[in-house]
Amino acid sequence: MYVQRIGVRFDDVDYAQIVYFPRLFGYCHYTFEDFFGRKAGVTYAELLSKRRVGFPTVHAEADFKAPLRFGDVCRVEMETMKLGKRSLTNRYRLYLGATRKLCAEISLVHVAMDLDRFQSVDIPRAVRSAFMSHRAR
Repeated sequence: MYVQRIGVRFDDVDYAQIVYFPRLFGYCHYTFEDFFGRKAGVTYAELLSKRRVGFPTVHAEADFKAPLRFGDVCRVEMETMKLGKRSLTNRYRLYLGATRKLCAEISLVHVAMDLDRFQSVDIPRAVRSAFMSHRAR
């Protein structure tokens, strides 16, 4: 499991003063992006710009359980649930700070894609290895 903490900022909340639901998907993507540099040995920016491999989201599911508010810390736990040759499924559990209060559970499916040809490709070896080491048990 890979864990990241994200502070809830003023511009993350809506009129009800809770995190606007699309921002939670953004928190998942921040976690996904940072994972590459910290665990796969290549930043997501380098993967996109130099290696020309991207990981667009092709499927999303979400269950929202409890609100997050401005000033809270969101702890995102990311686990790889499925790892195929060209795609992967990550589950993100978003908690309130250091508590076990589950605020959202989001599942995202990503496909490795050649950005020049706009076609799916095999997940690069180092990236695959990093996600493999963070598979759910």
